[in-house]
Amino acid sequence: MASSKRSWTLSLLPLEVIEEILYKAPPESLLRSKPTCKQWHALITSRRFIYEHLRRSPQRFIRTNETVVHIMDPVTGRRSDSPLPKELYDVRVMVHCDGLMLCMRGNSQYRNTKLALWNPVLRKLAWIKPSTCFTTSDYYGMGYDGKKSRCDYKILRFTDRRYDDMHNKVEIYECKTRSWRTLDAKVDWDVDITCKGVSVMGNMYWFAQKTNETKLYILRFDFSAETFKDVCFAPPSRGDNYLACFDGDRLSLLQQDQETTSPIEVWVSSKLAGDGDVLFSKYFSVSRPDLPALLFHTDMAHPVYCIGKHKRVMAWCEGDVYDGDDKIPPTCVIFYEIDEGGVRRQLETERHYYGSGYSGTFLCGYVYVPSLVPLSV
Repeated sequence: MASSKRSWTLSLLPLEVIEEILYKAPPESLLRSKPTCKQWHALITSRRFIYEHLRRSPQRFIRTNETVVHIMDPVTGRRSDSPLPKELYDVRVMVHCDGLMLCMRGNSQYRNTKLALWNPVLRKLAWIKPSTCFTTSDYYGMGYDGKKSRCDYKILRFTDRRYDDMHNKVEIYECKTRSWRTLDAKVDWDVDITCKGVSVMGNMYWFAQKTNETKLYILRFDFSAETFKDVCFAPPSRGDNYLACFDGDRLSLLQQDQETTSPIEVWVSSKLAGDGDVLFSKYFSVSRPDLPALLFHTDMAHPVYCIGKHKRVMAWCEGDVYDGDDKIPPTCVIFYEIDEGGVRRQLETERHYYGSGYSGTFLCGYVYVPSLVPLSV
C-alpha cells in the first residue's frame, strides 16, 4: 500500500521534476521503474534522457574473473558482484564507450578469438562477426562520429605489425549497418602493450612509438575523419604507462615501475576538444617507502585506476601478500587510495590461495560508466 501511495504522489509532480529525480537514480533502478507507467517508460527509453543520464553518471571500476563480473564505486569502495555471461568466460580485453563494453574473448591460439559488445546494466550481449577472422595480435577501439549521431557507434580494428605484418590492415565496423570496411591506412607504430587504449569524447587514444624512433607520443584515432594522428609527445616513460579519461574531456597518464616503493607520477593533458595542440603537465607525484606496486607481476592483470579530486589515485589491482613464512603467498585484489602523502586507504576485496606459482584472480578490468545505451549491432 505504501509503495502504491508513493507512486501516486510522484505522478502529481511535473514531468520535469520527475525527470530530475530520475537523473539521480542508478541505471539499475531505472530499469525497474520503466513499467511504472507509459509516461515514465517513454522518458527513460528516450535517447535524450539516456545520454543526459550518462553524462551525469559517476565512474565505476569493472573487472572480470573467470565467471564473475565485479563493479566497484571508487569513491565509496562499495562493490556489487554478478555472474558473468557464460559467453564471456575467458574474456581477455575490454574497451569501454558510453557504458558499452567491447570484449575480446580468446586464448593463446592465434585465430581462436571472438568479439562481442556487452551492456552489463541491460544484460545484453551481441556477437560481432569478423570480415575474415580476429587474431590475438589485434587492437580494438570504439567510438562515434562527433559530427553526426552519437548513437551510431563504430568499432576499430587494426593488427599489430610486430606480430602480424602479413595481415596488417585497418578496419571499421559500423554497428548500424553491421558491416566491416577496410581503411586506406598504414600501421607504422608500436602501441605500448602495458597501456590500454581509452575512449574519450568519441575518439580512441593510445601510448605509442613510431618505427625506428625513440620518442613516445599519444596516438589518436578520430572516428569522424577515420584517421590516425599523433596528437602530442608523451611524458618520458618511467616503467609502465596507464591511460584513463580525466574530467570527461582530458587524459590522465599514470606511470610507475614494476617494483614496490617505486614512485608514482600522474600527468594530465589539456582539453582534447578540437584540433588544437594537446599538452601534458605533471599533476602530482608520490614517492614514499610504503608505496605498493600497482602492477606487482608482469603476468598479472593491469590495474584499473582513475584520478579523483584533490590529487588522488584510486586503483584496483592485484598483489601478493607475504605473511613472513616460506609458504606461497596468497594473491589478493586490493583497492588503494593514494595521494601525495602516500596510501590513505587500502581495502582487500579478495584473497586467493594457489598450490604453486601465480594464478591471476581477475582477467581484465576497465573504468566504466553504467548506462542504458542499447546495443545496436
